[in-house]
Amino acid sequence: MNGKQTLHEKLEAAKEKAALREFEVTITETLTKKVTVMAKDQLDAELTVEDEWNNQGHVLDAGHFTGAEFSAAPVAPERLRGMER
Repeated sequence: MNGKQTLHEKLEAAKEKAALREFEVTITETLTKKVTVMAKDQLDAELTVEDEWNNQGHVLDAGHFTGAEFSAAPVAPERLRGMER
């Protein structure tokens, strides 16, 4: 090694020094499917496909996966949770 720390190494060192805190991480997966439908207008098309989807006419599965997002938020200490409004 050349004596310089990479950004990853610096982050890892900082993590080791920092006190651990509790976080709640939300994982949001996105499934996408394009459907063609005959309709009077855009709203009619959307409502038609929504009705079909509600009646299991369009089932999305892992093959329709288009991405995921991760969002973390600190968990409030137990003593503060009851005080939040």
